[in-house]
Amino acid sequence: MKSAKVTQYYGTLFWLALLLLTVVTRFYDLGNKPIHFDESINGWFVIQMKSWGYYKYDPNNYHGPLLFYLIQVFEFLWGKSLETLRAVPAVFSVFSIMLFAFPVLKNRFVLTATSLLLLISPAFLFFGRSGIHESPFVFFQLLFAMGFLRWFEKPDSKAWALVLTGVVGMMTLKETFTITGFCWLLGLLALGPSTLKQTFSWTQLKRTWSKKTTLLTIVLLILFVQLFTGFFQNMTGLADFAKAIVPWLKTGVHGKGHEKEFLYWVKVMWQAEPLALLGVILSFAGLFSKQQSLRVLSVFSLSQLLIYSLIPYKTVWCILSLVWGFYLVLAFYLQMLFANTKMKVVSLAVVTVVSLFNLRSMYASSYAHPLDFDHPYIYVNSTYDLENLQRFILDEARKRPELFLQPVQIGMKEQWPWPWVLRSFQSLDYNLCAKNLIEGASIYFCDVTDGLDVDRALHEPYWKLQIVLRQSREPSIVYLKQSVFPKIPFQNNVEAVGGEE
Repeated sequence: MKSAKVTQYYGTLFWLALLLLTVVTRFYDLGNKPIHFDESINGWFVIQMKSWGYYKYDPNNYHGPLLFYLIQVFEFLWGKSLETLRAVPAVFSVFSIMLFAFPVLKNRFVLTATSLLLLISPAFLFFGRSGIHESPFVFFQLLFAMGFLRWFEKPDSKAWALVLTGVVGMMTLKETFTITGFCWLLGLLALGPSTLKQTFSWTQLKRTWSKKTTLLTIVLLILFVQLFTGFFQNMTGLADFAKAIVPWLKTGVHGKGHEKEFLYWVKVMWQAEPLALLGVILSFAGLFSKQQSLRVLSVFSLSQLLIYSLIPYKTVWCILSLVWGFYLVLAFYLQMLFANTKMKVVSLAVVTVVSLFNLRSMYASSYAHPLDFDHPYIYVNSTYDLENLQRFILDEARKRPELFLQPVQIGMKEQWPWPWVLRSFQSLDYNLCAKNLIEGASIYFCDVTDGLDVDRALHEPYWKLQIVLRQSREPSIVYLKQSVFPKIPFQNNVEAVGGEE
């Protein structure tokens, strides 16, 4: 009895220490990299919710409403800021790791190993510190997966609860839930007809379905309908949810400027997530495993990798949906290898060495160099030049609040993140500079091709800055009115234009 109590004590201590480490790594210096344009778009949608009174689901946006409502709650509690935008995904990143602290599976070794592998995953840390949908989506992917894996061990109402919550959660976040569901179907089919019929027999399903499961299903459906209809203020939202599949498929097929080669995800893992690549290799062996959980998980993970590789449209944050399956496969294999005394030392040495590369990638991308454009996870992000310009403009406006009333023209084709960054300014114009230059704006944001015409149209002196605002984009031109900004802290690529110099 004493030994059991000691074991339980150390187990509790381990998970508390892991929780502390997870929270610290996710929330420490959360604003250390410039805002990504996707983060600003999400923040802008939340601002629009104040005007509408709800989130108006748009099938062309491809993203569900859950994240926006959660950000709205966080902003109500802690105010609008970049850190608040990133706090919601950071919380879900913590949830994803601490999920394995609960005995959802009998195999405690697999749960513990998976939590440690996810802890040192560069993708889980980096995108868990970004204000986008990926981290919450992956949490519900994990719930969905744990439900099926639990079913193979012990079919019960808890397995139902995990699967149902997981699928509804995914549906309220991203249309890629269809890929997740399809790949799980492929994994289940790999069991074979007889095993599949036995594992999911009608008798088994009926026996494990309880009144609590019915109640949970009703609650989840109500929440789903409320979220997509804006709490019954926009009933077309449900129909739009079904319509979204068409524009989503078109984007995936055509690429929309994000086309990548077939082996893109393998290359990304090789550069940034080598431990997950080890899981990819083991998944091929897992296809022939007699262990149901491992075989289904291997088929699912490799199917996802294949489908995401075939789709031309590839944005790097989708890597988060891919790597966790391979980490789970790796955890299953580690258990088997550790059971063999001879293989235990070798496997431990290999995993330790590869983990060091993971840790280096994790530290470099999230802390040491959070805007190193050579790292694959830093993708079409805003630059430090944009952040410096943003800080200067906002600092000047806070010193002189009357600047918030001055007109500003965001006249570029690529306008983000300025609509969200300058949300406190009362007079923002979004006409392109080349088409309609408003009179006397304190700031103009223009494309380089508009530069010369704008120079001639200015009737008083302006500072003209040529600046790269976003990774992999051509420079933009920013005009600052000298009467409003007599001194500026920028020296490179600056000239005085307009009026009498």
